Amino acid sequence: MARNSQSVIEGDSAENKFINLRKDTFVRLANKEENIFEHWDLMDSELGRIDVKAPKRKHRGGDIDFHIWWELKTVKRPPKWESSPGWGIPNGIDRLIAIRSEDAYYLIKPEDIIEDLRQRCRDYSRKPFGLHARPDRGDLMTTLPLDYVKQHARHRIDVHD
Repeated sequence: MARNSQSVIEGDSAENKFINLRKDTFVRLANKEENIFEHWDLMDSELGRIDVKAPKRKHRGGDIDFHIWWELKTVKRPPKWESSPGWGIPNGIDRLIAIRSEDAYYLIKPEDIIEDLRQRCRDYSRKPFGLHARPDRGDLMTTLPLDYVKQHARHRIDVHD
């Protein structure tokens, strides 16, 4: 299934912005396999592997409002059309998730919050920590309040627009 072209543009823009902010410490982009299976986008000489997340919307087609979606399971993928653990789940790769807010990227290790999320995320709703799945897609997400992201971030990289 092809990715929405607007999503690709927004994702590339968020990665490029992060690289520009970290230009002196940027090492390389992840290759296709690293990106898809290890869930990281770029290597930074100080911070390590980073999975950069673009600013999001609460509702598809809405304006960007820096809503924070946290992926627990991926959409179904070939060849078996099965879901796998999402980028928000620890996977044995030492990496940080860079969540874009209006004024900064907040970098969180999935290992730091997974047990807390397992306790908090129990009902299906659009409320913070509510579970959200799309019919027939196999994915599972939750939403995080910005205060929660800030509290659990290991690093903050300010955005200079």
